[in-house]
This record gives sequence, C-alpha cells and structure tokens, in this order.
Amino acid sequence: MCGTNIQIPMTALQFTYQRATHTPEVSLLLQYLGNAAEKISTCMVDTCAVNDDAHLASVTTEERFGKKMVKLSLDKVKLIQMVLDKKPLQEEYNTAKSKTMIVEFSSPNIAKPFHAGHLRSTILGNFLSNLNEFLGHRVIRLNYLGDWGTQFGYLALGVQLKGLSPVDIHANPIKCLYDAYVYAYEAAQNDPKMHEQAMNIFARMENGTADDLDQWQEYRGYTVNELDELYRRLGVCFTSYEWESQYGVNKIANVLETLQCRGMLINQTDGRKVVQLHQRRIPIVKSDGSGMYILRDIAALIDRYKRFEFQKCVYVVENGQNDHFASLSEIAHLLDLPYAQGIEHVKFGRIHGMSTRRGKVVFLKEILREAQLLVQEKQRESPNTKTNAVDDPIVCDILGTSAVIINDLKQRRMKDYNFDWSKILRMEGDSGIKLQYTHCRLASLLHMQSSTEEITGIQCDGTFLVEPEALDLVCQLANFKPVCYQAQEAAEACILVAYLFRLCKSINLALKTLPVKQEFDVKRRQQRILLFSRAKLVLHTGIKLLGLRPLEEM
Repeated sequence: MCGTNIQIPMTALQFTYQRATHTPEVSLLLQYLGNAAEKISTCMVDTCAVNDDAHLASVTTEERFGKKMVKLSLDKVKLIQMVLDKKPLQEEYNTAKSKTMIVEFSSPNIAKPFHAGHLRSTILGNFLSNLNEFLGHRVIRLNYLGDWGTQFGYLALGVQLKGLSPVDIHANPIKCLYDAYVYAYEAAQNDPKMHEQAMNIFARMENGTADDLDQWQEYRGYTVNELDELYRRLGVCFTSYEWESQYGVNKIANVLETLQCRGMLINQTDGRKVVQLHQRRIPIVKSDGSGMYILRDIAALIDRYKRFEFQKCVYVVENGQNDHFASLSEIAHLLDLPYAQGIEHVKFGRIHGMSTRRGKVVFLKEILREAQLLVQEKQRESPNTKTNAVDDPIVCDILGTSAVIINDLKQRRMKDYNFDWSKILRMEGDSGIKLQYTHCRLASLLHMQSSTEEITGIQCDGTFLVEPEALDLVCQLANFKPVCYQAQEAAEACILVAYLFRLCKSINLALKTLPVKQEFDVKRRQQRILLFSRAKLVLHTGIKLLGLRPLEEM
C-alpha cells in the first residue's frame, strides 16, 4: 500500500459493511500503519493510490474524536474468497511464537459441595484455556484443589463429634462431610477449645503423625468423583488435578531456607515467621509451625516451572485475593525467579443472589438441575421445539447449562452481578439459548440441503454473494479471528460473547433474505450453502471456545 509493506496487528482489525457505499471496509488508527502512516497522512488528497493491491479498492483518511483514522475499502470478491476459504480456523503450535502457559482455575476445596461461587473461576479459566490453545499455545490446565489447612482439622473433628462411620459417609459422602464440617465449626464458635482441637488435628496431619490420613485420602476420592460429573456438564477438562498437600514439610522447608538466605525471613517473638516486602510484612508460618497458604503457592510455583518450563502462569481467582497474588509476584521477583514476570492474576467480581442466610449455600449442582427443569418447561411451551427434543434430558441439560454459562461470560469479568433466573433463561434476546437456537437453524438447513461431501466440493465464487445481507455476514465472519485475539489480550470472554450475538443477528437476517431451498439458480444456491456452512463453523467454534456443547437440534 502506497509502496510500503505493512503488518497490522490482528487486534486492530474490524470489518464492517457500509450499505450506503455497498462496500466492505476496515477502519483503524493511522498509527497501526507504521512507516506508511506518514506517507498516507501527508497525501495532498484524502485518497491514497493502492496500485494493484489484491484486496484494497481505496484508502482514505479521516479524523474522529481527535484521532487520525484510516479507512480501507476492500474488494468484495477477494474478501469473500478469503473468508470462505476452507482453511482451518485454529492456529497451529509454532515453536518460535507459541508459549507454554499454566492456567490454574476452579480449585474448590475437597469434601465440600461445589459452591456456585466457584462458577466464575471454572468457566472463565476454561474459556481462557480453550482460547489460548485455539490460538496456538500449549496450555497446562491445573485444578489446584484445597485439601490442606485448618478446615480439615474441623472436618476430622466433625466426623468424630457426630460419630460418623465409613458406611454413613459412603451413602452420601459430600453432603455428609460438609455437614460434619459445619457442625464442628459451629461448635467451635461456642467453645474455643474445639478450635484448638481442630488446629491440633491439622498440625498432626501436616507433620504426618495423624492417625486418620487414610480417611482423608478417601475424602479426596469422593470429591474427585463428584467434580468429574459436574465438570463434564460444564464442558470443562483439566490436564491434571493437583493438591495443596503436594507441597508439604520438605518442599516448604526448601522455600523457607531460600527466603532465610536472602534475608527476607523475619522471626517473630510469638513463633511466627514473616516475609519483608517493599512496603509491608506478610505472615508465612503460623505460631504453631504450620505453613500459610502463600508458602505452598511459592513452593508450587517453583515446582511447576521445573516440570513445565512455562512462560506464563495464570491464576484465575476472584478479586478478593488480589493482595495474595500481588505478594506472590513480589516474592518471586525478590527471589530473582526468571519466570516471575510471567505471573498473572486474572481476577473477577462476585455473583450475588446465589446464597441464602449464613451457613445455607446454593450449590451449583442444584442450580444446573433447576436450569434443566425450567428449560424443559419453556421447551414445551415453545411452538418451535422439535417433538423429540422436548423430553430429552440431555438437550434440556445442555440448554440450561448454556444459559447459566453465557449469563456469566457476557458480563465484564470485574463486574459484580445479580443472578436472575428470568434473564438467564429467556428464549429471546441475548442468551445462551439464542446461540444454540441459531446453531440449530444452520444445522437443520445444511442437513436438509446438502451433505458434507457436497459442501466440500463447492468452489467459492463471490460474484453470487452481492446482497447486503450476504456481505454483512461475510464481514462478521471476517471479524472472528480479530475478536479472538482481542479477547485473549484483555482476558475477557464478554468480547467473544458479544461478537457471537452480533454474528447470530447477521445469520438470522441472512437466513430470512437469502433463501436456499427456494433458490432455483444452482450456482447461487451453492454459494449460499457455502456461506451458511462457514457461518455454522465459526459459530460452532465460538460456542465451543466458551465451553458449551453445540446442539444440532432443539
């Protein structure tokens, strides 16, 4: 362009169709054009020659809100051919550009039902993992389960106080163990000796001298069984489950020795050990000698680098833990760990309205079950529901789960929001059900009008896709990759969700105005099939990146 080769960042691109000029365009800040910016901005006229460039029709500059912009008008046919090309959407792993990254997310405590508060970490972490893998990176998905700490002293104490046998626990393990924990915790509120007893039990566990470590291993097994089923419903997978207890006395001792050698560790008169940071001190060992959570996090960080040699270690944890991860990052820098720069805390706000009075919590399994039943009712009321889908529990479960996930991911992650069933499960408007419905419409159309083999054999001819609705949809499809990179850069799922809602609007408008079955011109019908096939692929890919299972029928 203007005699200069330029490379524009993918995140800067946004394709739009201008109905007034019947032209697809890209608008971006002039600064993105690098060396070509000065040449374009100093042109005597506002239009720059593009010579024989394959994709550009013209280049113009303008000023918007005090910023210099460049508007690239694109060749319609070339753009259509580029967008409908049969290349795979996913980026391949590239040893020169791709990174190895750890994403730690979900991380509930064992022996407790999966609380709805863990929802955001789970589905946001899953999305970020999916997205980075899609963009060509190697992602290690870690579920770092809380199986250590004073709370397990309470759990063991509660089992003793209630006189629970292994048979009692096995009948309904998670509920039984959670009730035991609550029982001991409430007892300790009235009797300080109970708290001491719980502390002593955990101290013995940490030193390996407790006599109930076998039961504790069983509790971990019960938890994993329950979590596996829940994660399956949420479309979540992990590279491995890891445990706080992996970082016991030996690994903690190594960290303490390193901190001591660096002059960062300070002994307190009450037996505690604290670390001196730049502007504050943080406790790292309790007065009873047991390690604080951050001590195990430091040990885990060092161990993970030895195992995976990551460039980034991402913690998807709510905003309330901001100080903890700021301390972790600062300690890593003070220790001169070469990977300290790669520590990233992806934080998020809270969901309100998913719990009742103190001690009474709403568990995610119950929420997903209620979503499934409510969707089933709405399906029966809807005239568009396929007969065989009405009473299919799998379809209703996927729709209900889709509604809950999209309701969360469409929010900006730092925003607190209220959980509202009436908004979550609406069949119209921007919801998870809308995404599934549009995907089903495309699946039905393509199933009736063509086979996979027929679509594969269609050669793209953009001259048959000149309608405004076709070109608008082409521009929306062209935006998919830039949107993915924007979502990656901001670690914001809502960027992709908002895009998919726009895509669905464009698809549904095109379905109304670009008939396939009623089109008698064979070539025009084939090109529309090709367009809708690509739209289905992009929508299918986007839905899966968000962690949903795309439906073919509902």
